[in-house]
Amino acid sequence: MNHLSFMRFLIILSATFFSCIALSSAQRTERLSYKGTTYQIIEILDVTDDKASLRTTDNKTITVPVRFLSSKLRVKAENLQKRLKKIRNSNTATTLSVVKANASETEIAIQQSIIQGTPLKRWVNGTVANKQIKGGLLVISSATALDFKLDRDGVPLPPKKVKGSAIFMNGLVMIEGAGKKSFNQHVEYIAWDTGQRIEHDGQQIPKLSLKKVEAQLLVNERTWTNSGGNKLIASLASVIDGVGNFQRSDDTEFKYPIEKLSEDDQKVISDIIKKRYNDLRSTL
Repeated sequence: MNHLSFMRFLIILSATFFSCIALSSAQRTERLSYKGTTYQIIEILDVTDDKASLRTTDNKTITVPVRFLSSKLRVKAENLQKRLKKIRNSNTATTLSVVKANASETEIAIQQSIIQGTPLKRWVNGTVANKQIKGGLLVISSATALDFKLDRDGVPLPPKKVKGSAIFMNGLVMIEGAGKKSFNQHVEYIAWDTGQRIEHDGQQIPKLSLKKVEAQLLVNERTWTNSGGNKLIASLASVIDGVGNFQRSDDTEFKYPIEKLSEDDQKVISDIIKKRYNDLRSTL
């Protein structure tokens, strides 16, 4: 092999090598052929009846009958449909659901945490802040610290913000029990969201804990009125399948259908859910 041929060989080998690297760094997409057109699918947005709404690598939304999906996409569509159906059905009568038609796993997890009374796990990925505070570690959690991936066309994909059952939190947070770390050190934690806020440099920041915490009450103790005008004082812990789990001041519990409460009381619950949902969404 002469010198020129050898140089051409090296060039071809290098091109092949870097192409492999680019492909391996790209997020795997699912190929779908429908009505003579081939698409690269990034995610399933919604499943209604027998049709699925899908997002493509060029950020277009297409609607395709589920029966035309590949076996892998069909399984994902069926799982998403079950999750959405469970949430929609459990809140139809009381209109408590704030999950949209194109709900992501993040939105579903937040809604379930708020309504069903389950503690919310948070994923923090970032660097240690230069100023610290008594009682915990200050961490600047940032989306720039998340894995960066491309689709097959080299277009950046939105970073995943759910790790296991933990939902990513963006911005400055305090993590109780994390210990001391040096300034600017990269850290990553899965912690429990206490629902509390602490003051730091004039701003309110979320307080997380490495120890499992109890879920917040959905509505603190108040006077409830049912459709018949009867009144009762209790707090509302959660709403599961349209039934509220109430607690009296003596710690006794009872269940009562939300739809039998007065319209004003149902609006109180709905407004609190929307506010807590929007507060949590703002931290992503």
